[in-house]
Amino acid sequence: MEYSTSVRKRKRLKGSKTEYIARLLYKDATTGRRKERSQSASSPSEAKRIVLELVKEFVGGGQTAVESHEMTFEALVKHCQETRYCDAEFDAEGRKLFGVRGKDTVESHIKPLKAFFGSLKLRDIRVANLRSYRKSRLTTKSRKGVRLSVSTVNREMSTLRAMLNEAVVNDWITFNPFSKVRPGELISIADERKRETILTMKEEGRLLKSCSGNFRRHLRALVITALDTGARLGELLRLRWCDVRFDEAIIENVTSYKGKTVHRREVPLTPRVAEALLDLKEKRSIGSFKRGRKSGLKPDNLLVFSIANNVQRSWEAARLDAKLQHIRFHDLRHTAATRMAQHMPLALVGLILGHSDPKTTNRYVNSTREIINQAGNVLHNWQQQRGPVADDSESVN
Repeated sequence: MEYSTSVRKRKRLKGSKTEYIARLLYKDATTGRRKERSQSASSPSEAKRIVLELVKEFVGGGQTAVESHEMTFEALVKHCQETRYCDAEFDAEGRKLFGVRGKDTVESHIKPLKAFFGSLKLRDIRVANLRSYRKSRLTTKSRKGVRLSVSTVNREMSTLRAMLNEAVVNDWITFNPFSKVRPGELISIADERKRETILTMKEEGRLLKSCSGNFRRHLRALVITALDTGARLGELLRLRWCDVRFDEAIIENVTSYKGKTVHRREVPLTPRVAEALLDLKEKRSIGSFKRGRKSGLKPDNLLVFSIANNVQRSWEAARLDAKLQHIRFHDLRHTAATRMAQHMPLALVGLILGHSDPKTTNRYVNSTREIINQAGNVLHNWQQQRGPVADDSESVN
């Protein structure tokens, strides 16, 4: 890449201060025309420093880096939405080709980022701006009147870091300001509250009772399946009837996505899960079709729970009725893991749960049908030993 530099002294008006113009001259890669990037300085030494920075920028990123000095954060948002955070596309085997699976989640992160940084130039974003954004978000209240959690702000900061990395890769900025802070200063995972909530039998009874009635039958079956399989909510919502093997007491193809990799596993089908699913299959829940009726969309009868997105409204209502607002749906997975761990080695429990670290769970043990059936027997026996779930009628109206 050919280029040349110069420092020119200029005095605009009589009596005004002298300024120095640092110039970088180069040829356009497409047209071959001569172009330049210039910047004013108050002294010759400052102009020389600017020249060195322009040369470093041009050598490191080429013409694109030099000409992107006016690029704003809004332009970066538009680029990321079109190329990186678009709807995910998959191949025939279910592997992600491009895009993101949780587009709505990323969009919820981008919205406050765009509102805060707005028309700020990418080159002007400094560590101070990042700290200011984090402080602003940590003091912001949600629609429920409570401050945003550290976890929420961490996710937004992670999205911002990824977007700025995208700008670095495309030579729009020469460095990511996140690289200049100490690890854990802006994205502090250690400050997130660790969840250790496990449902007791009494709490489980209250929760299941709050799921009674025709409008929450789908949620009742979903809760029971989560408690007796340890599967994640997203994995359950993707289940199809062809994956439920009632004759073998197995649920196949429980699918999770880790990066671009697809992981499928089998989980146990306990008697009470089979009973709940058969009941749901014979008489579909009205509640799960409510949104579809309003929009005119028909439910996907191939899906076990016929829900494509989430059960947030019915879950929030059930928690409120059961006076268990502190319980998250993911706590059902923790509960299943704790119950299995009382009678099974942790390595085998990890196989059933589809643990994210295969080095821990799969190093010495391979998943077999015997292990899966053993997990189902453990959960079923645990339930039988304690008898029917007791309903707390005083706590639920």
